[in-house]
Amino acid sequence: MMKLMCGSHNHELTKSLVGHPYVGWLSKDEKTIIVDLTMSMVKPRNILLTLKELNINNCTTIKQIYNARSAYRSSIRGSDSEM
Repeated sequence: MMKLMCGSHNHELTKSLVGHPYVGWLSKDEKTIIVDLTMSMVKPRNILLTLKELNINNCTTIKQIYNARSAYRSSIRGSDSEM
């Protein structure tokens, strides 16, 4: 249980939301770009650069690119296991 001592935060507000899960969510268009570039054998770092060039305010991280590529590959594989 927390007590509210005053109406202000006990820490400074962040200047950037980079790395925060909410701002890193990929839109449908971004997921489509990731799938297209993955099928074209583009490296994840170049996919991230492409997304950042298309939207300067994009806060996506490389981990989210890896996760989206993994989800795409899993959807193709379906019920087959990796083994």
